[in-house]
Amino acid sequence: MSRIQSPAVRLIALPGRFVLMAAVSLVLSSCGEKPGKDTAKASPPAVSSPAPPAPAALSQANPPAITEAGDCPVAPGLDQKKYIAPLQDAYARMDPLKDGWETEAFNSAAMVQIHELEHMLAGPAPITPDVLSHLADKSITSTPLRPDNRSKVFDDGQMQVFRAPPDAQSTTPGLEAFAASLTILRQAIPGIKPRLKIVRVIRTSLSAVNAELLVDIAGFAPSARYQITGTWSSDWRTAPGVPPLLTSLRVSKFEEIIQPKRADSIFADSTAGLLDKNPSFKDQLLVSSDHWRARLPRDLGIDPVANHGLALGDVNGDGLDDLYICQQGGLPNRLFIQNSDGTLRDATVESGTGWLDFCAAALFLDLDNDGDRDLVISQDFRVLVMSNDGKGKFTLEFGSGTKAQSFSLAAADYDNDGLVDFYICGYNPSQAEIRGGTMGEPMPFHDANNGGRNILWRNDGNFKFTDVTAAAGLDENNTRYSFAATWEDFDNDGDQDLCVANDYGRKNLYRNDAGKFHDVAAELNVEDRGSGMSVSWADFDGNGYMDLYTSNMFSSAGNRITYQPQFKTSTPENVRAGFQQIARGNSLLQAVPGKAFKDVSIEAGVTIGRWAWGSKFVDFNNDGLEDILVTNGFITTADPGDL
Repeated sequence: MSRIQSPAVRLIALPGRFVLMAAVSLVLSSCGEKPGKDTAKASPPAVSSPAPPAPAALSQANPPAITEAGDCPVAPGLDQKKYIAPLQDAYARMDPLKDGWETEAFNSAAMVQIHELEHMLAGPAPITPDVLSHLADKSITSTPLRPDNRSKVFDDGQMQVFRAPPDAQSTTPGLEAFAASLTILRQAIPGIKPRLKIVRVIRTSLSAVNAELLVDIAGFAPSARYQITGTWSSDWRTAPGVPPLLTSLRVSKFEEIIQPKRADSIFADSTAGLLDKNPSFKDQLLVSSDHWRARLPRDLGIDPVANHGLALGDVNGDGLDDLYICQQGGLPNRLFIQNSDGTLRDATVESGTGWLDFCAAALFLDLDNDGDRDLVISQDFRVLVMSNDGKGKFTLEFGSGTKAQSFSLAAADYDNDGLVDFYICGYNPSQAEIRGGTMGEPMPFHDANNGGRNILWRNDGNFKFTDVTAAAGLDENNTRYSFAATWEDFDNDGDQDLCVANDYGRKNLYRNDAGKFHDVAAELNVEDRGSGMSVSWADFDGNGYMDLYTSNMFSSAGNRITYQPQFKTSTPENVRAGFQQIARGNSLLQAVPGKAFKDVSIEAGVTIGRWAWGSKFVDFNNDGLEDILVTNGFITTADPGDL
């Protein structure tokens, strides 16, 4: 997959299970997309300065105001409270009580209490029974929040992992015991930063609610980093007109990671050190999307949603990988050549690769078998192919309109003729009457089949390419909102098969039989309904068959709502289950020789990848076990609670 999104992540491997962990990551300033028409016409590469000047009308007096949310600039107009009639109605119905969702009203009220609990944990003031009296009942029962019976389950010299058996701790009554448990937790995690979210709500009586809390606690000290993840089971007493009070709090799942700070830490953010001598890094890549939205016409492809990828490859034959970054419309793509000391220099102009059009993805690959890396670019509703002269100078050889707005690329020699072919994922249909962008208008939401068509381009040699999608059988189930695809010979028969991650519903697994494809996702249990955004293959259990990890979206609200008795009462149970699956998050599908894939996501502990745009198996601590890297996030505003 050639698409990287906003950051963060977290998963390392233990035998048969994965561990959540924090890691350093990078946000590239990026934005969105705009529907257009099928056309092979493309704008020439940019030869202008690294940062295009603002249009005259906006560079003079009274530019649009930019408001600040912390360190993150956000779009003007966010404080507007009056809307057109349809939006006004929609915003009015955001009050859960007006729609009959009493449990969501409870969630809002309880989260006020939980946020205060977070502030207490993170603050310096003593935690006493008195300060807890408005949050918890005086007879609250609680378990130690950092269990005494935790034990070390992993230690590779770079990190230690501790776990505790579920529900094994006894409870103690009273506010004093609760205050003591909170204090012990705070003292154990230096620089504690707790994040708690409600992910399940059950009304147990007219005055009582049980809620499951997702726990994510980070801590930082000069000598180590700390992280606690898991779940807490909480009970609450409720009454009209007053805040809910905690009556019990129990640890139901616990995992703690300690990573000593060392010179050879697994990850270090080297972005500035590698790029900061390039004006384009400071003038473009470090500038927010909202900055450009206030200065560039939207028709150029400006949008706040990040769908711009990058490609790595040695373009000049010096044995060092170089970096190509796709950008939003109006800003040129950038090619950075790696120097011998590891730093990067901007070679966009001399390479001829600075396309100004909206670009979502790129691949470096040798299309003509001459030993150097050529370049394929997914450019909104076009695809471009550029040849490399071996020294990093590129020439446009092929361009074509696509059948959909394209977001990613995947390449393999599917027909074993010695030439690399490529597959392009489509999202919104070409000339669509629906809106463009990442959200689209799927019909139906949970199983959309009105998306754009993907294309398989066969490499015929000499930079000639043929659309063989239908001839190869890949038009089967080919009207979904496809975000990413990955090739792999999952059945070990010598040819490359193809898995496609689709937004708003099912995934495709196309089995390749001598160049002819058939979608076997349903029969092999790979449909994995969700907001599919990436797929990655690896043999994580070492049985000789490739397993599959998919990144979707975990939704705390979705997990609460889809399990409520009033949710879609008129629909079949399998449809309700489909919505619950969509809210669950990422999936790990284990290959079973001769049988369907087995969903082991829950027992492996890999579902909560948040709003997960991309994922990749990689053994990043070199212990011979496949780990999982997940990039996640979305638009950040003053309230980061959506993450």
